[in-house]
Amino acid sequence: MQLKEAQKIHKSADLLFDQLAVEEGISDLASRVAKDCEKDFPLVLCVMNGGLYLTGQLLRHWEFPLTLDYVHATRYRLATLGKDVLWKAYPQNDLKDRHVLIIDDIFDQGYTLEEVKSYCIKHGAKKCSSVFLIRKTHDRKKADIQPDYTGLECDDCYVYGAGMDLDGHFRNLSSIYFVKSRPW
Repeated sequence: MQLKEAQKIHKSADLLFDQLAVEEGISDLASRVAKDCEKDFPLVLCVMNGGLYLTGQLLRHWEFPLTLDYVHATRYRLATLGKDVLWKAYPQNDLKDRHVLIIDDIFDQGYTLEEVKSYCIKHGAKKCSSVFLIRKTHDRKKADIQPDYTGLECDDCYVYGAGMDLDGHFRNLSSIYFVKSRPW
């Protein structure tokens, strides 16, 4: 999708969560996670690219010691329909005996989370907790995996902003928007 087309779609999109609602959701999420793991010296594992926004926002709230790392595991590859998980980058830190916090933008069906969590456990993580800004509510989820922490929930629609993209655009927005039907 070209930038002009993305801008046109954005102009007709509806606001789902304004900046204040996103900030409050992140603040609450940060508090709940900190309460449960601040004494664990966790390894924070940002799932690129979507998890970058949330990870940065959460780090502003946390005053406890942690290690920051990332993975790049994606199903979407700048598309809207997911495929098999493609690994572009693995963690650089040793996962053995660590509490790993997997941070990503949106929990949709759970395939990426399942893949990343499986990798962490296979490489010795003692515990994996998953943290998502938003969870979609629908019946297409993998039954055997659920997020541990979510900040916001939405219906099954196409959402972007606050880390989530509109075909590669608008991850930087501080509010979350939705498109009722896909015109592209």
